[in-house]
Amino acid sequence: MKRAFIIGNGKSRSEHDLESLRGRGCIYGCNALYRDFEPDYLVAIDEEITKEIQESDFPEEKFISPPFEEQFEHPEFNPFTRLRSNAGMNAMIEAIKHGHRELICMGFDFIIQNELATDNVYTGTNAYGPQTKTSLQDGARRALYLDWFAKMNHGSSFIMLLPRIKGLHVHRFQSPNIRGMFLDELDSFINKEV
Repeated sequence: MKRAFIIGNGKSRSEHDLESLRGRGCIYGCNALYRDFEPDYLVAIDEEITKEIQESDFPEEKFISPPFEEQFEHPEFNPFTRLRSNAGMNAMIEAIKHGHRELICMGFDFIIQNELATDNVYTGTNAYGPQTKTSLQDGARRALYLDWFAKMNHGSSFIMLLPRIKGLHVHRFQSPNIRGMFLDELDSFINKEV
């Protein structure tokens, strides 16, 4: 199965060595990740971070700014209120377009039901001001959209990496192809012989 790592910027991913993922699958990063780590592909949809990336030294051929129509929730999810999507969901779309069917997602803290869900590795830096801060309600909506998206892409598996913290509560998913795994289990999972 073609594996991809989708790297969001939730704080739960802070302690993981992203270099350890090289050569173990295609790496799709989101937004400002390029400041600290160069993924195989970088995806952004918000104007301010897109402009920053385009003006940086990040390789143009590795940067994906999805078509405007794809920057919103799919109309079949809710045809009446199409909210703006997020770079993480768009990175998943790009990985699936490229033929990847095992998506290991790190730093998608919106699935966590506590204050960790609203924080970001880059909070307080360019393009990460108060106007981009998410709420627990935003996280709940994103979790519903992820659940719907996984059902629509039933041929793919979505492994959501979670921090091993006391009292961890996550959103419940209905889609059978979404499952959770603790971050500290990742290395043994990707090292095992399939």
